Amino acid sequence: MNDERRDELRDERGEDRYLIARTVLAELPCPVVIVAAAGNGERSAATGTAMYVSFVPPALAIAVHPGSRTGRLIEASGEFSVSLLADDQVEAALVGGRSGSALSVGQDKLDALGLGVISSAHSSAPALESVPLNIWCRVTQRHETGDHVLYIGEVVDQRLENPDIPPLLRHRRRYVRRGAWLTDEAPGGYPT
Repeated sequence: MNDERRDELRDERGEDRYLIARTVLAELPCPVVIVAAAGNGERSAATGTAMYVSFVPPALAIAVHPGSRTGRLIEASGEFSVSLLADDQVEAALVGGRSGSALSVGQDKLDALGLGVISSAHSSAPALESVPLNIWCRVTQRHETGDHVLYIGEVVDQRLENPDIPPLLRHRRRYVRRGAWLTDEAPGGYPT
């Protein structure tokens, strides 16, 4: 690592700015998703995570770097999609996590993921085809949160292709598989 890059990782006291992210925040297991958006004839995608924030209306939250192409397209369109990756789709997560500038000239990042692209009648955001779950959202809230922008999106469409396929998770700065079920499904829906 060069000295300039090392300095970027330090705060004004010389402490590692990413220490808590690499240690404490990395302990939180998260689903791995591809966040996608489109607008003005462009489309883009990025690897991220998502969490639900409301049941009624159904809504979820994502965080995107504001300088990314995906972030700019979400800002312009007010929409995004979330495609949950299966535990055998690590390569797509790795490709989605790279900058678009790392791709070949003219290569579309969504196509580079190799999972096909689908659309929704209710959203302009593209989504991945060969995944267990797609959710399309309309942005209802936007919050600047340090080095990312948090978007809350109300679900406008969904596609649950195969709920039996285990999701890809990120934990301790690695991609992992889900373990065994420890309880039966709660009656009436959501477990307490």
